[in-house]
Amino acid sequence: MVVFNMSYTAPINRPGLPVLTSSQIWTCIDRKVRHAEQFVPAIVNTEVLSESPTELKRRVTFALNGHPAGAKDALETCKLREPCRVDFVAFDGSTITNAVSVGPGNKDSDLYYSYIFEWRHPELDEGSAKAMAQKEADWKVCKAAGPSTD
Repeated sequence: MVVFNMSYTAPINRPGLPVLTSSQIWTCIDRKVRHAEQFVPAIVNTEVLSESPTELKRRVTFALNGHPAGAKDALETCKLREPCRVDFVAFDGSTITNAVSVGPGNKDSDLYYSYIFEWRHPELDEGSAKAMAQKEADWKVCKAAGPSTD
């Protein structure tokens, strides 16, 4: 089994764009949980299966070649940690965390969005050529996460 831990952080409020507040960002995060296809090009459909105030279970369907390991769809439990974090936990334990943090300016407008990936690949052997190729595919998804949620 191979596990890759990766992260990427991008500023939320960039020069020349409208400034978003923490509450506006949380509204977007909540929408992303329910309608991932509007934020993630690799996802073509989101089906909410059940929900409570702090947790939502969903099935997402990927575009052809949209998932780095080739999955067609995924069942996820989304753990909502208002006002700054959501954990997307797959059935195999792989977890993607989206987190909002305040930067060094310590102002509500100095906000950053971090994507933290824990990709689990039980089918791969540590150090194998297939594992290295999968790591590269997972890293491409990690790097692409930031710009795709604009």
